[in-house]
Amino acid sequence: MFFHHLKNFSPYSGHIYDDMRVSSVHKKSGHLGKKDSRFDLIDKLGYFPFRELIRDGKAYFISDTDLYDFLNMKESTSVDYTNESYGEWDIKQKEIFELCFFDGYNEGVSTFELNLGVSYPALPHEQKVQYLKVFCLHCLDFLYFDGDLDKDLFYNLGYLQASLYRGFIEINNINSSLPEGSPGLRLHFDSHLKVVEISKVPEKENPAIVKAELVEQPEPEKSTPVIETSPSLAFPRIELMCDLEEVKAIWRVLTAPMNTSKGKEEAALSNKELTDFLGSAFSSNAFPQILKRPENPFVKRTSRGDMRSVLNALMYSTYNLNHEYNRSVNQIEYVTSLKRHFPVFDGSKPESIKNVISTNALKGMKVIKESQPINPHIEEMLSILKKHKLLH
Repeated sequence: MFFHHLKNFSPYSGHIYDDMRVSSVHKKSGHLGKKDSRFDLIDKLGYFPFRELIRDGKAYFISDTDLYDFLNMKESTSVDYTNESYGEWDIKQKEIFELCFFDGYNEGVSTFELNLGVSYPALPHEQKVQYLKVFCLHCLDFLYFDGDLDKDLFYNLGYLQASLYRGFIEINNINSSLPEGSPGLRLHFDSHLKVVEISKVPEKENPAIVKAELVEQPEPEKSTPVIETSPSLAFPRIELMCDLEEVKAIWRVLTAPMNTSKGKEEAALSNKELTDFLGSAFSSNAFPQILKRPENPFVKRTSRGDMRSVLNALMYSTYNLNHEYNRSVNQIEYVTSLKRHFPVFDGSKPESIKNVISTNALKGMKVIKESQPINPHIEEMLSILKKHKLLH
C-alpha cells in the first residue's frame, strides 16, 4: 500500500478534504481534470515526459500539463482563470498553493525509498522494474489537477509528482544496467522543450534510437484490397503505451508460415504489410515516428477458420499488454480495429466478436504453438507473453 501516511489522502479513493466543499479555480479555455491519456513508462532514449519548473534555483519536474500551467502562472496568464470564492483572483492567491506543492515535492523526493518498502531492495532487477511500474501507475491514478484549491491537496500533488518522477528515473536507470538494455535517459536535456525540439528534427537527420532488424520492403501484393482515402478521413487509432517492440514481435508471426487445419499456409502478411497494419491500427504519442499511419488504411484478406482464431489471439494479446498502461481504451475498440482491417470478420458485429475473443484466442494460441517448427517468430512471441504472465 502506497502513501498511507499522507494527510487527507486515501490510497483507495484519492484526495479527501476536511470540509465537504472547497473553493475551486476554473480555466476559461477548457476543462480542468483527469485526462484519459498517460505518458509512457518505457525506457526510450531521449523520452522525458516532464516539464521543468525552476523556483529559487531548484528544478521541479511536472508531468500533468494543467498543474504545470497553474503553477507556472504569470500576471499575463492569471486572467485565463476564474474563481468565485476568492473574489478578486490574482497571482498572489496562486502562490499560497504553489508553496504547499513545493513542500510536498521536496518531501516526496527525500522519502521515495521509504514508500517502496523494506522488501524492494531485495528484489531482482526485473521484478524491481515491474514493481516500480505499478508504483508509478498508482501515482498517476491520483496525480491530476481539477481546480480544487486546498492546501493539503497541493501538498499531496507535489508529493505524488516527486514520487512519479523518481520512479520514472529509477525504471530507466535499472533498464540501462540490464544486459541488452538501452543507455537510458539522456539527462543532459536542458528541459522538456529541448526534448520537443529534438523530436521535430526530420527523420533523415534524426539518428535511430530504437534497435530494429532490417527487413525487406516488397511491393504490396496485387490481391490486397486498398481503400483510397485522405488522411483526414482515416480511422482513429489505438494508442499503445506498452513496449512497441513487443507488440511488433507478437504480430510478426503473421510474416511466416502457419500450420492450420487446412495444412501449411504461407505468410499472411509481408513485412511491409505488417508495418502498414501496425501504423494503421495503432499509434504512439510518445514515439510517433515508430508507428506512422500509412497513406491508405490497411485492409488484408486472410483465410477463415484457424487464421481467424490466430488474429483473435494476436489482438487479445495486444489488448492485455497495453491495458496495463493505457486503461482508457476498452476491448471493443480493439475488436473494432480487428474487424476494420481484416475482412474475415465482416460477418460478425464487434459486440459478438468481443464476447468470444478470449475463447478464440485460446484456439488461436494452439494453432500458433503447433506452428512453431515452421515459424521462426513464434518463440519470441511466446516468451513475451510468458514474461507478462499472459501465458503459462
